[in-house]
Amino acid sequence: MEYSESIIEGHIINELTCPDCGCKHHQVKGVIKYAFFFIESIPFYPVKKTTVIQCQQCWSKADVNVLPKQRIKELSKNLFPAWRLISKFLGSLLTIMLLGYLIQGEVEKHQLSNQFIENPAVNDFYHVDFRYLSSELRPNEKYRIGKITDITGDIATVVYSRLFYRMQHGADESIRVGHVTHFSFFSRKKYHYSFAELTKMRAQGAIYRVERPVNNRLRGMLLVTTTKRFLSSTYFPGARQNNSGLAFLEASYIDNHIELAFEKFSISAERGYKLGQVNLAELYITGKHGEKDLNQALFWLQEAAVQDYQPAIDKYLIVCQQVAQCSKRDFINLLSEQGVNFHVGR
Repeated sequence: MEYSESIIEGHIINELTCPDCGCKHHQVKGVIKYAFFFIESIPFYPVKKTTVIQCQQCWSKADVNVLPKQRIKELSKNLFPAWRLISKFLGSLLTIMLLGYLIQGEVEKHQLSNQFIENPAVNDFYHVDFRYLSSELRPNEKYRIGKITDITGDIATVVYSRLFYRMQHGADESIRVGHVTHFSFFSRKKYHYSFAELTKMRAQGAIYRVERPVNNRLRGMLLVTTTKRFLSSTYFPGARQNNSGLAFLEASYIDNHIELAFEKFSISAERGYKLGQVNLAELYITGKHGEKDLNQALFWLQEAAVQDYQPAIDKYLIVCQQVAQCSKRDFINLLSEQGVNFHVGR
């Protein structure tokens, strides 16, 4: 904390005689001593105010106390109006405003994180304190970035950054500068969490922040590849119906858009189009079009899986855990018999 003074020029009075030069003209001045940090022109708060009377001829200072008290109060009132003293709190006011802005920003981030946890979406980015999830970490291994790569029903598939960060700032910077766009940033190992588990992780502090890209951009940085409808000059049976289904799925302004999407996906799936089969299975898993039917979902996921489609294989293994009659071993044997090139996470 440093200190400085500002001087206010007041009126000329003729009520005193200078003992040094005999001049009767004196300048009344006000001096406000104030505290500041770094920038002298931005005062934080006033420390002291003083009324000074100075001879206009020899500039010697006169004793203010020789004037009547009422006159001193009158001069002081003219020199130090309320607005002038309040202006000396400029630094404090700016600091309070800045703190309020930062606090409001943190509150909004906290609220948004809670909203995103309650309604997970593909490409959500999680800031994770991994110490809550593992006890086998080195001292500097604390924070990681997670990303939702797929959602099957109420199960979210999350991959984590290969790197651990010692401080939250390091994890934050990896998003700000675009490291997360690098193809090798995230590990291939996949973790499957139910929505309830994600909520629990948020409550205990493991997930301390959630960010969701808008128009594939996060903080102005292009982060994710846009999921486009499959367009090709080559004819694929069912591709057009699948694209129509995706369009209806997004057309929330149409009352029965889910039912229309279901019809299009059904046609696409029956024509053997693997993307349409997976999208149809998704509707059976969520039950958005009516009732859930995990057996039908497994059927269509298997149809897509035997076409060497890894996302269908991953989803099948997730849904299979929720159906008592489903056997993962039989499914893997079937893929092997069909000569499918697939990968099963550990």
